Amino acid sequence: MDRWIKQLAKLSHFAAQFILFLMAMFITLDVLSRWLWNRPITGTVDFMELGLSMVIFLSIAYTHVKEEHITIDFFVERFSTRTQFILDGIIHLIIAVLLVLVAWSTGRYAVRLYHANTVTGDLAISLYPIAWLAVMGLSLFAWAALLHAIRYMQKGANTNDS
Repeated sequence: MDRWIKQLAKLSHFAAQFILFLMAMFITLDVLSRWLWNRPITGTVDFMELGLSMVIFLSIAYTHVKEEHITIDFFVERFSTRTQFILDGIIHLIIAVLLVLVAWSTGRYAVRLYHANTVTGDLAISLYPIAWLAVMGLSLFAWAALLHAIRYMQKGANTNDS
């Protein structure tokens, strides 16, 4: 299971990188089009808004898998190694539970977007698929946090110092 989550997070992160590359190219073309022909590309704002949300939600799980989120551990580092592992496990478990709740709420929001047929302003792109991508990214993040919680709890149980 751990390997699957890592692979999915890596694939998701790769998709986010590709979307970010497309955003950079699109902005460059839009600026050149404005500068050379005084004609901006219609829908640039729509693409940037949607692209940015996809980049964030598709890359957040990979950041967690790599454990590269910002942490403040000046309090926890004063405890024994075993206690640190257990506290890390509890923290990751709380993160997983909260992300499941956020993913569930975002899924409900995606359903509302679908039923309301909510679209972007310029190009009338449906927003519900983007919300479902957010649900997928949040769910992947929750799985990664749950796996970290299990791993840290196991390390805490197997560490002998007190």
